[in-house]
Amino acid sequence: MASQVAKVRMPRSAIYPCSERPSGFTLLEMVVVLALVALLGAVVMPGLLKMQEAWKRRIDMQDIADQLRSLGYRARLEATDVVIGREGVWPGRMLDLPPGWSLSAQPPVVFRRNGACLGGQVDLIRGEVVDHLRLDAPLCLPSRS
Repeated sequence: MASQVAKVRMPRSAIYPCSERPSGFTLLEMVVVLALVALLGAVVMPGLLKMQEAWKRRIDMQDIADQLRSLGYRARLEATDVVIGREGVWPGRMLDLPPGWSLSAQPPVVFRRNGACLGGQVDLIRGEVVDHLRLDAPLCLPSRS
């Protein structure tokens, strides 16, 4: 007869002798993953904040340019001259600037009550950054200079 060999079960783990290791993650593995995610967030977050600020600035500038494009038309509708000077826009109701923005021009840019513009350069100021827009007569469509 064939000899019978007793099968002896060898422990696979010192912590769990006689049983399979339970599924799941250890606390150490979780801490390592969380540390890596935090490190990645610390590297990426400043770039995302700068990108968000750049988009906000671009949208604000586009809004101001759109208002400048229609300023001659609105001056004609209200039958009033509009002047963009050193202190801003007169009358002030003609342009609605986003918070933190200011507008100036030296020499002043004049939009006549008939809708014509005399042309010039307008400075858009936000904080310490100044952007220059050129307004060419007679329509004064803004373009970067």
